[in-house]
Amino acid sequence: MLKTTAVRLTLVYTLLFGLLAVGVVAYVSYNTGQLILSQVRIAVDEEVTEIARISNRSSLRNLIPLIERRSRTPGANLYLVADNNGRIIAGNVRDLNRDLLGTDGWRDPPFDYRRFDEDDDQGKAIARVFTLPGGLRLLVGRDIGDAERFREIVRRATTLSLVIMVLTGLVLWFFVGRSALKRIDSVSRSSQRIIAGDLSQRLPLSGAGDEFDRLSDSLNLLIARVEKLNKGVVTMSDSIAHDLKTPLTRLRNKAEVALKNPDRDDLTAIIADADGLISTFNALLMISQAESGARTMQFDDVPLAPILSDMCELFEPLAEDAGCVLTLSVNNETNVQCNRELIAQAVTNLIDNALKYGLTSPKPELMLTLDIVKDSAVISVADNGIGIPSQDLETVTERFVRLDSSRTKPGSGLGLSLVKAIADLHSGSLELGNNYPGLKAELRLPLG
Repeated sequence: MLKTTAVRLTLVYTLLFGLLAVGVVAYVSYNTGQLILSQVRIAVDEEVTEIARISNRSSLRNLIPLIERRSRTPGANLYLVADNNGRIIAGNVRDLNRDLLGTDGWRDPPFDYRRFDEDDDQGKAIARVFTLPGGLRLLVGRDIGDAERFREIVRRATTLSLVIMVLTGLVLWFFVGRSALKRIDSVSRSSQRIIAGDLSQRLPLSGAGDEFDRLSDSLNLLIARVEKLNKGVVTMSDSIAHDLKTPLTRLRNKAEVALKNPDRDDLTAIIADADGLISTFNALLMISQAESGARTMQFDDVPLAPILSDMCELFEPLAEDAGCVLTLSVNNETNVQCNRELIAQAVTNLIDNALKYGLTSPKPELMLTLDIVKDSAVISVADNGIGIPSQDLETVTERFVRLDSSRTKPGSGLGLSLVKAIADLHSGSLELGNNYPGLKAELRLPLG
């Protein structure tokens, strides 16, 4: 338990709160005592003022009976009249330290005394001493026992309330913190399975929508991203092992033939095969860079219409040679924040893919369109060929996926993968759909 942050923080906060509580108790107790003593002093001062007024107006013979009468009155007031030798003449104080009567003024801190009307109980009081006519000493004070008891009651009540608060806080933490620790343990167990290699695992969600759920949801998105990239790496490795094995074998056989019977055409074929392999690896590198989100090139505010016009002009001779009609339709001219070279590469791949696989109609047509749909610029390349079966629309954008199982057509199965990676890099999307007949590929790029 002590290894968990929650327990450590709880102990630290409890210690700090305990120190604060002790300070609060001491502060309340001290100020309560000071307030009571202040009130006692005020009462004694008023009593002394009254007695002084009477003594100035009456003779000492009348003052002593007054002190006796007041001494017999029930209450906490103390009265004592003593001569120069400290002998008690009148009052309700039976015994005290006679040194207290030596000088005039307040006797503070509190002193011990005994009263006549009590057995042998010792009390505490504060008092004021002054000299009467004839050299007699008069002590007027008040017992502070009740005040001390009240201060003790306040101190105990404050201490008890703070102890209850601390215990209640610990009990609540035990139940609430226990639930939080269970959730953390559940997350830890799922994390251990993920670390062990099971990327299909996800961190559990309680459905409360609290900070734990938000953190788990964010980590689940991260794990899903890692799982996708890991599957891509595995798929790419398998595809490289299968799809590149044939051209490498063919390249080696041609090299052996050229080695035995050197021929210019054989060397030219070898170079062409090597260039094809280099193009494949360049495409893989570009896809990896795009999928990792590394913007190695500058993004500018680029008009899309000139890019499509250049691509249309570039591929028009190839389309004519294949008997295909290539047309361009710009419904809305717009600019987007993008990398011109990457967008041109994506459009090139879409047109090249359509020319390879979409010319199965007796009158092949290829339509290149630029339009604005809601908040996106849409570049679409549509043909009237046989299209792609609906069950294969999701898989054709994966690396090395080719619907031409015989591999009779040129290509490596990376064209649409690269387009999708470029779309993702630009926070856009690649959508493939039916053109009735044929395939319609839409590259959507966000505006602004």
